[in-house]
Amino acid sequence: MKINTKESFIVIILGFFVIFFLQISISQALELDLTAAQNAVGKRFASKFCEAKEKGFSSESSSEFALNNTYLKFVAFPEDDKFLEDLWEFTIGRIRNDCGTYVTNNEEAILRDFFKEEGEIASNRDLYLPH
Repeated sequence: MKINTKESFIVIILGFFVIFFLQISISQALELDLTAAQNAVGKRFASKFCEAKEKGFSSESSSEFALNNTYLKFVAFPEDDKFLEDLWEFTIGRIRNDCGTYVTNNEEAILRDFFKEEGEIASNRDLYLPH
């Protein structure tokens, strides 16, 4: 069976449309709901933060280590302060439970600011990425 040029062109155009629509769906899927964010970001951030603190790193270094080893740098959150606050409460609860003896109140306040700033970036991902 021989495919002519017109049929090839139609197949190529349809392929581009499928790829375009899949790309949109994947982008929308990256905007996480709270439960998914707690599982994908909160648990992992707390785990990596505690791992670094237990090795003797400072809170600042531990925060950076956690950031670089989680999905927080890559996800897009909804622009919702309550969402970020709920995610923070979940994350700090995990940190307190897993390595609270390594974190002072002052360090917790610094960590909260760090997490809030990174959460705001995730909520406004389109402002921070080149177009």
